[in-house]
Amino acid sequence: MFRKLRAEWGIDDHAGRFLLMRAMECWDRLREAQALIAEQGVLKADRFGALRPHPATQIEKEARAHLLQCLKSLSLDLDSLEVSDATKKKN
Repeated sequence: MFRKLRAEWGIDDHAGRFLLMRAMECWDRLREAQALIAEQGVLKADRFGALRPHPATQIEKEARAHLLQCLKSLSLDLDSLEVSDATKKKN
């Protein structure tokens, strides 16, 4: 995915490659957290039996924020990502 996005968006400078690499790391972390939440649920019981948000929900939130921050720093058109993602889901 890194190579595809790098070529598609024409990211050739060192700073751009670094930001894209960080964005991909955030993407991986986001997907890992989502998988844990899907498997174990959004809520977990603490030692007293009270339901609390799964710790992965915070990881998911932070990874998403960092991903968007990296993409914005790259000055990418995020609207085109949403459109292309929505198109893929329809097919």
